[in-house]
Amino acid sequence: MPRVVDHDQRRAELSLAVWRVVGERGLDGLTLRAVAEAGGCTTGRVVHYFADKEALLAHAREIMHRRMTERIEALPVGAGPRERLRAVLLEGLPLDDERRLLTTVWAYFLIAAHGSAVLRAEHDRRHASWIERLTGLLRAAYQRPPADLDLRVRGLVALLDGLAVYAVTTPHTYPPELLVRTLDSHLELLGVLP
Repeated sequence: MPRVVDHDQRRAELSLAVWRVVGERGLDGLTLRAVAEAGGCTTGRVVHYFADKEALLAHAREIMHRRMTERIEALPVGAGPRERLRAVLLEGLPLDDERRLLTTVWAYFLIAAHGSAVLRAEHDRRHASWIERLTGLLRAAYQRPPADLDLRVRGLVALLDGLAVYAVTTPHTYPPELLVRTLDSHLELLGVLP
């Protein structure tokens, strides 16, 4: 009797291998062979699921987005709109090992998306989803949303992205406590934290 293979599970395992490779070796070290080694399988198995490096990155980005969404949706529902906004924003910062790895993969994905229409389209789609989520959260955090709500959301995204990149490239300069204090200070300036 043939063995039943869970293809989604195999893809997820290979995505984790991609994360490990990118986290340890960077984008230049991401090869099908390196992923096979990290995943404990043959290069043939990797190629069976992913045709090339671009496909590996796209899938790893998809899993990254899914994990972040799961983390956000697992946040306590009872929090008020301001607390919920802050909690979601904190998920976008590399405050622990998992989020640090997610941020590293995200940063390398952005670099790769610069030269790939396929990856850029994936980034644009995920970025639009993030903007939409934050717009809803920021709107709810204000009693009366300001006319420049979109500008404020874009500023939050730019702040988070900048903090995230610096935190994974120079963690000694941007430790987790500083990331949280900086975010809170910005939320105070926006008038959504006391």
